Amino acid sequence: MNTISYPSGYVQYQTEARRKSAVSRFSAWINREEKNRIAWVGISITAMAAVFFPLTMAAILFNGAVFKLIIGAMLAFALVVITNLAALPTKYTIPAFFLGIGLDIVLIIASFFI
Repeated sequence: MNTISYPSGYVQYQTEARRKSAVSRFSAWINREEKNRIAWVGISITAMAAVFFPLTMAAILFNGAVFKLIIGAMLAFALVVITNLAALPTKYTIPAFFLGIGLDIVLIIASFFI
């Protein structure tokens, strides 16, 4: 029987687990949320129609009613509504929802400066 011997200076190397990027973790989370697609449809349409769109429009209208900002707010709202009414999978609807929220936040901030 043969045995394997190692030199006395042998060090066992361990590879460190590489962390996945934020985009790949977000993508994996979105794919796991497919079972909750109906809930995401309800949450996103309700949040945009009842919270974010009215707040954005109020901020825009109180700060001068710039037509370009109003169109931007309607675009963010339409982005979320159209992706949900088209019954797209959550890998499209959840990022569209977060993009719509981000766009509304940018428009609210811009309404104070334009």
